[in-house]
Amino acid sequence: MNPMYHLGKKNPGRSRHWWIRLGTKDSDTSLTVSANIAAAAAGLGDDVNHFYYWDEGHGANTDPGDFITWIAKVTGYKKR
Repeated sequence: MNPMYHLGKKNPGRSRHWWIRLGTKDSDTSLTVSANIAAAAAGLGDDVNHFYYWDEGHGANTDPGDFITWIAKVTGYKKR
């Protein structure tokens, strides 16, 4: 699926929050793909958190704790 199609149509059902990560050594996805998605979503006023993992490959995940914190922020979750 190409998310740019849905972003280009300004799909009202799209996510308004984007967590985008890509390794700079990714051999499967061009760095411009994530940059274009991030720019398109930000241009529509969406909340975009876009970051490249330096010297990491495809599927890198070096900040899982930050991801959970971001989810809590986006959803308004408060620890009881």
